[in-house]
Amino acid sequence: MRVATSVFSLALVASAAGANMPAENVYGACAHLTRGEPTTPTCDLIRQMGAGWVRCDFDGRVVERQPGVWDFARYDAIVTACEAAGLQLLPILYEPPKWSYPAYEHLDAWGDYVQRVVAQYGQRLPVLEIWNEPNINPFWKNPNPTNYLAVLRRAYEVVKAHDPSLRVALGGMAGVPLDFIEEIYRLGGARYFDIMNVHPYTNLREPESRADAWLEQLHALMAKYGDADKPLWITEMGWPTHRIHVNDAAILRAGLRVADPSKTAWRAVYVPAEPDGLDGAIRAVREALPAGSTVEACRAPKLAERLAHGNVDVVIHPFTEDYPSDSLDAVEAFVKKGGVFVDFGGMPMFNAYRTDANGRACPDPKADSARDRARLRIQEVAWWMDARYPAGATVRPTDAMDGFCPTGQTYAASRFLTPARLRPGDAFIPLLAAQTNGVDLVAAAVYKFNSDYKGAVVVNARVEWASGASDEARQARMLARSLGLFFAEGVEKVFWYEFTSKEEDVHGVHSHYGIVHDNFAPKPAYGAYKTFIDRRPVGSVQKSVRWKSAGGRAYFPQWRRPDGKDAGMIWTIGPTGERWLAFTTDHVSFHDVTGLRLFPKRDGTRYLVPVTDSPVYFTGGALQDK
Repeated sequence: MRVATSVFSLALVASAAGANMPAENVYGACAHLTRGEPTTPTCDLIRQMGAGWVRCDFDGRVVERQPGVWDFARYDAIVTACEAAGLQLLPILYEPPKWSYPAYEHLDAWGDYVQRVVAQYGQRLPVLEIWNEPNINPFWKNPNPTNYLAVLRRAYEVVKAHDPSLRVALGGMAGVPLDFIEEIYRLGGARYFDIMNVHPYTNLREPESRADAWLEQLHALMAKYGDADKPLWITEMGWPTHRIHVNDAAILRAGLRVADPSKTAWRAVYVPAEPDGLDGAIRAVREALPAGSTVEACRAPKLAERLAHGNVDVVIHPFTEDYPSDSLDAVEAFVKKGGVFVDFGGMPMFNAYRTDANGRACPDPKADSARDRARLRIQEVAWWMDARYPAGATVRPTDAMDGFCPTGQTYAASRFLTPARLRPGDAFIPLLAAQTNGVDLVAAAVYKFNSDYKGAVVVNARVEWASGASDEARQARMLARSLGLFFAEGVEKVFWYEFTSKEEDVHGVHSHYGIVHDNFAPKPAYGAYKTFIDRRPVGSVQKSVRWKSAGGRAYFPQWRRPDGKDAGMIWTIGPTGERWLAFTTDHVSFHDVTGLRLFPKRDGTRYLVPVTDSPVYFTGGALQDK
């Protein structure tokens, strides 16, 4: 089908081909070489992929196992192995031994450790990253910008006193915590790092869902404090390929029994917030429900119509903090009439999504999540809302959980529920609870109604979500799209997290982030990374052109390769199909994410290109303005 080129109107502006971009390799991977991952074949495979950097931990507790006794032999071997493979190692300096922890209270000991590292390796480690994700637990107890800045400043002063040419990278921040970073700036921290560094994970969502906006906001923040010219690195980004499941299935089954003890099997409708990973989510929900239950998927805009047909006992939202806000009218009416609603996975109904005209789920800026929770009489509370509640607590099963979990089972929780919004006749039945500071800590509960509402709501506020996983093909697409987005946003260097999957737990998120399996067999994402580097070789210069459509549905970053050829990539998160795209030449070549050569139909300098959520690379011509 012929689609007008104007759908992807490309208002290209001046090229940055003349900009001076270092020929230094801008591609890296995270590998736990200092924590047991073998240097061979890890380093060889990273280099064969085309990357030039490997990031790994440099733990102070490893080189100083006894106070004042230093031994770098283990790290010496790893640095040498990386060099032999043609890789530059980026060390993360953190994890001091217990007698000098926390580091901000033992700055002399911390400075001594940094001094010994730079004295040992000098220019062999030209960049040093100071801590990993210091803005979150568990990497930093009670994260605090002031305390982190003290550690960063001491490290910077020690490094520069030894060799001013060595560079200091801010500790890779979890997400893009603008408030945390701004406080560092406000305290004068800009002078104590050479490289801005963040980890813009999108919690398994598509990168376009928020990463580009975060990076634009970060650039604006850097400019606000006169730091706009400082390079920006991303030292972690990734998607896992675990098999999703409902971690708290026992809580789900117990909650359903409380909601309706007469039912042994349930007819469930699952309402996704996003389009990806649906098959896996349906399987996971089916496995979590009582034996004999059934589950079907229904998009939010069709939920009211589906419920009108009957034969539904329970409506289930995603097992994350995301929720389809356009399902709330149907859900509320269902619960009023006696239906059961389930919301698991952290703060209930926290991130609102709505299906757009193209059938894609996108953030709903008009949604009021607090109001939506109130519609179902859910009342949430956490430490930042009420100081009596702890930031973390251990909760235990109540009597309502009898028969569903082992005796003595405990659960970690940081978000809690109360019955504050219930009406006379309604009941609040805790499933997981504890008590502290004179308040009840209820992490999971059933709101059972017998007022104007006749149904029930089963809520689990523990952050133990399971949906949103990527299969291996999706991981490859997300990798390619993320890299394209990051370099278009002016990122200087990217490290993918991580290289090798541990694969210790089929359901464990952190066991499956790797782009090669635990036996080093490549996943499709390994090939996708190699293809990206092949299509955008080291030394390529990103063009200063408009690279996404006004509606944020089409993406088309472009660059100039070292061989002088114009190149780029194109994908969409909107409607897919073949598009006639105009280029500056009639000798453009095309490749897919796997590196496979494509041969689209040509009409002069126009090509009929398949534009989908899987990027297509083009080389030999620039997209023309139409």
